[in-house]
Amino acid sequence: MSWMGGWFDPELEDLFHDEPELLETAQRVRAARPAVEPDPRFQNRLRAQLVAEAASGRGARGVRRWWRLGPAHFAWGGTLVGAALITATVLTFVSNHTVDRTVTAFSQLSAQHSVSPNQVITVAFNQPMNEQAVEAGVHIQPAIKVSFSWKNNDLVISPAYHLSANTPYIVTIAQTAIKALSGASAAADINIAFGTAPTPPPGPVAPPSLNPIALGSNGTGGSLLYAPYGSLFSTVGLLPQSATASPSPTVAGAPSTPSANPTSTPEGGSSQAPDVPGGLVEYPSSGTPSSFGSSPSAAAFSPNGGRYLALAIDDGNSGSRIITERSDDGRQRVTLIDSPTPVTALTWASSDRIVYTDGTTINSVDVSKAVALLYTVPAGSGTITALAAGGSYAYIAPSSGTDGSLLDVLRGTEQVLKGAAGDVSFSGDGATVAWIDESVHPARLLTETVGQNAPAVLPMPDSTASPSDVVLDGKGNEAAYISTDSSGIAELVVAQLPSGTPLAIESPSNATQLTLSAGGDQVAFISNSAGGAAIEQATVPGANPNVSGPQIPPGANQTLQRFVQAQVGHGGQPDFVALEALSAAGVNAAAITPPDLSRAYVISTYLVPQGVGASIELIVDPNAGHTTARVALETVMLAAGDTGYVVTSVVPSPLRDESAGPHVVQVSPSTSGGVTTLKVSFDSDLNPSTVAAAISVLTESGSTLPSTAVYNPDTRTATVTIANAPSGTLILNIASTLADFEGQTLASSFSTKVGASS
Repeated sequence: MSWMGGWFDPELEDLFHDEPELLETAQRVRAARPAVEPDPRFQNRLRAQLVAEAASGRGARGVRRWWRLGPAHFAWGGTLVGAALITATVLTFVSNHTVDRTVTAFSQLSAQHSVSPNQVITVAFNQPMNEQAVEAGVHIQPAIKVSFSWKNNDLVISPAYHLSANTPYIVTIAQTAIKALSGASAAADINIAFGTAPTPPPGPVAPPSLNPIALGSNGTGGSLLYAPYGSLFSTVGLLPQSATASPSPTVAGAPSTPSANPTSTPEGGSSQAPDVPGGLVEYPSSGTPSSFGSSPSAAAFSPNGGRYLALAIDDGNSGSRIITERSDDGRQRVTLIDSPTPVTALTWASSDRIVYTDGTTINSVDVSKAVALLYTVPAGSGTITALAAGGSYAYIAPSSGTDGSLLDVLRGTEQVLKGAAGDVSFSGDGATVAWIDESVHPARLLTETVGQNAPAVLPMPDSTASPSDVVLDGKGNEAAYISTDSSGIAELVVAQLPSGTPLAIESPSNATQLTLSAGGDQVAFISNSAGGAAIEQATVPGANPNVSGPQIPPGANQTLQRFVQAQVGHGGQPDFVALEALSAAGVNAAAITPPDLSRAYVISTYLVPQGVGASIELIVDPNAGHTTARVALETVMLAAGDTGYVVTSVVPSPLRDESAGPHVVQVSPSTSGGVTTLKVSFDSDLNPSTVAAAISVLTESGSTLPSTAVYNPDTRTATVTIANAPSGTLILNIASTLADFEGQTLASSFSTKVGASS
């Protein structure tokens, strides 16, 4: 045939389509057509043999004539024999390589440690396979649902959802299932080990800006305070001319609505001018401002929903009258005492008793007008500048320098607030205190539970800026403060406590006299300009007054993530320099860390009295010397230091072979509206029917909490919901009855601590 001497040969193409190098060699051999010269010795031997054949008479007459020899015959005979020898060589070469007696396979994912979770798994075989037999022999750990397809001799394994991030995988194809169409088999199981890359953390999201509106004008000095029912009060507010001088009666606890209703400008101010003195002015959530009389030097709402106001009013004789009146209409005014010295701060100790101070003494007066002296500041010791709600604690500013004192009024004992001078604030419930530590540069914002003597640094968006003017909301869940950078640019920051996560930032800002509503959903301040002082208010984006429970500080999370990354290091070697920098003195993390780590992940974090605790899993990927992944569980403790959070304790377990079955990789908690939610992520595709019964949540004391669990197969996540969960640390338990879709169960029950909010 014409193609016998060319490069294309259908038989060779069919035999070697998966082995291009062998195909090329065979094509070259088949295409070779050497010009063969007859060998004289061969001619002599052939002549002698033919003469002998003829003499014996065995050849037919026709045949003898056909073999009559001449020069042309000899040339043709040599060429034919040479071609026969070449053809025999090609056929011998082809026949020896038609079928590989041993099946081999290769995957480009083998020994890779950062495979994309979106990758498919491809296994390339060296010859056509019995596809159904091979597919039946595939086993993947951790177990995931997959589908199969073939491309020539390549098996493509596609996860039904995706691979889990930051996870070691082992794909095994049983030797008994590895069958080629030719009948060839594999010498052993095929094992393909690889690991997936971690999911990159989300990039930082810029907090939203405040969009304040002007409520009215303010006089000089004074203060702002929120009523429990939402109205904002200024102690030196200015009224528009058309506004009423005394509010009309309304339902108790509701904001008053004067009859005048001046036209509002787009900025929220009044079109009437000029403003007139108004003293204590209410700016209700709806309606127009109204005056409650003279400007007080101090004001506070009663604890029974703010039904009454306590006011310290100048008596005209260098002293102060303490009066009470209804907060809704200014009526039922009663004078409790006329202090000979000016009252600078007051608070309600109960619904019928008020605690007040003139800066030197702390006294109380009740509705029967009985007065009691509670405390006197020693001469030269400083000045009382703030009272905590309830009157149990007070702040004594130093006469000079820093390190003011937190005073336990009933015991008469003091605790130094490191670096505190004049900028100290209590939460509305009196349980949390915040202050500016001016003993360092830049200054720091510190917070603590009152009386615990365990201050924590509040992380700021700009760590080089200096904070000032700090205030807290009703429950100590939020703080508002001014942050001034090195160039003098100031911004107003509203942040969560104790994490410091910004909820909103207004920049630049010239705000003063900050105040937060009880729920933290509103912030008000005085904005000073050449045109005067304006009272402004803004809704805090993202603030939810129903959110409760402590949160893990971002600074602690950042330190924890960096520490875990340093433990893994590079090439099996930890980052010794980073481990030392992130650890407190005496914590030899490098010596404690297991060797040859490939990856790690943080399972859960939770608050402890000293700071933050975390449960971590450390992983060594499979390799040629150890075909099973090895894991160690580790407990890490962190505490706030002078420069941020540091690791104070590291306790890893010994490395062990990772068990078959599903594994918990992360527990993420959150609390909102009294409902706590735990999102529990797994590395395997689960049997949904085993999830709810296997999961339970307990308090630290061991009481089981009612909960529900719903499994989402797309994310491999169980959402556990607990209504009315107590704040603080909870215990998540998962029984060994939890199973993946292949029926593999947890090797043993799983338990971890988790915070009630995250």
